[in-house]
Amino acid sequence: MKKSILTKISQSFLFVSVMMHESVFAALPNIPTPQGGGIGGAQVQEGDWMGQMGAWFKAGISILALVLAGWAFIKVMGGGLRKWNDYSRGQAEFADLKEFFIVGLVLIVFIVMLANYALSVLA
Repeated sequence: MKKSILTKISQSFLFVSVMMHESVFAALPNIPTPQGGGIGGAQVQEGDWMGQMGAWFKAGISILALVLAGWAFIKVMGGGLRKWNDYSRGQAEFADLKEFFIVGLVLIVFIVMLANYALSVLA
């Protein structure tokens, strides 16, 4: 019996709350547009949500490219330090050390070029 009374009270409370419901339209603030414009380089107009989505996508891709370049730089420098440690202990030749630094430099330059190309395609 106790369950049925609680059930009826909760159902009536739900019914009353649904009947009292009114539509509410809040005045939401405008989202600021990132600097640099949208995809294609055009400035985003006020209220153009597709243009704003493109601008935020472009900003996200540029941040991702910079993070990738930074991560590659850290990995190459960490590997270079390990190779230097091997060379200083006599476990690696000087040619191995030079080879690693040359390949690492080429890799860093290539990744920076790819990041720059990705940003120029979207601009």
